[in-house]
Amino acid sequence: MFPMTHLRHTAAVVLASGLAGSALAHHGITGRYDASRPILISGIVTATTFSPPHPVLSVRVEQAKVADGQLGRPDEHFGPVSARPEDLGQVREVELSPVRMFYDLEAKVKPGDRVTLVALRNCLPPHQLRSTWIRLRDGEMLSYSRDWAPGVDGC
Repeated sequence: MFPMTHLRHTAAVVLASGLAGSALAHHGITGRYDASRPILISGIVTATTFSPPHPVLSVRVEQAKVADGQLGRPDEHFGPVSARPEDLGQVREVELSPVRMFYDLEAKVKPGDRVTLVALRNCLPPHQLRSTWIRLRDGEMLSYSRDWAPGVDGC
């Protein structure tokens, strides 16, 4: 028979390994984000989540054309930012990078606020949208340039 501490240790290792695998798959480390087609998500926030694993904004897309001015991080994507017609009028969830600057938006972004994001679509299921750039209702722009999720030139 194995001592009880050995069984607990083994169970802890198995549980940690399973959780780590799930986290890697979800967090996009294994993802491939289509940087050839950056997506404009501009509209009204309908819901927010500021808990791990990611801050998430749900946005009812109201704008179908790209506004003038800086959008996104040109060093992050290969193609021009464009709005997808199928997004107009729909609520889209956009994951933000899991870093302090985006978690701190909890005090600044509320349902009813207008925001603009530039998102990249994961080529792998479930094809989530992720963003490292946001313009808030007051015009403030936040950009995280050290993202770990790889951009690819087309899916």
